[in-house]
Amino acid sequence: MSKNLSLEEKRAQLIIKYRNLTSETEKPVSEEDRLVYRLHDKKNQLIIMHAVLGQKTIGISYVRELKEMVEKEGASRGILVGDGKYTYSARSSAEELGIELIPPTLPTFDIFEHALVPRHEIVSEEELSEVNKKYHAEPFQFPWIKVNDPIAIILGAKRGDVVKITQKSETAGTAISYRYVV
Repeated sequence: MSKNLSLEEKRAQLIIKYRNLTSETEKPVSEEDRLVYRLHDKKNQLIIMHAVLGQKTIGISYVRELKEMVEKEGASRGILVGDGKYTYSARSSAEELGIELIPPTLPTFDIFEHALVPRHEIVSEEELSEVNKKYHAEPFQFPWIKVNDPIAIILGAKRGDVVKITQKSETAGTAISYRYVV
């Protein structure tokens, strides 16, 4: 990541990288006090991401504007990245409007580059059924990881997902564990 990017842009770049999103343009579109990213996921669904620049408080108006843009462009969902605090009304209405709020507490550096952070990935439905058969367990019986954990936020894990953690082990070679997102 470039050193001259704002905190919001750094967070947006992390999300784009680890959620395997592709951008329609090389650079985001700059509008007033925000950057607008038009992204596509693996299923080629359009996702609109707004990076709100330099605001100490992010209110419901930002959430509504993003929701209007999502509906107007036929996107599947919207993501709002900011470095300020979200107001109560923004936080409470974002979920029902289908907007994901990225908290300002999310690190702006790549936590996966740290030597002590193993590889994390969201398990697909097919792999999850194999894991359930192998361990004779339901997903909620695995150890838990919170949905507001920085790793879960960056990966885009939702409640009910299972995260696979692959780490190097001196005794086992490779150790695989699973976490249920709550």
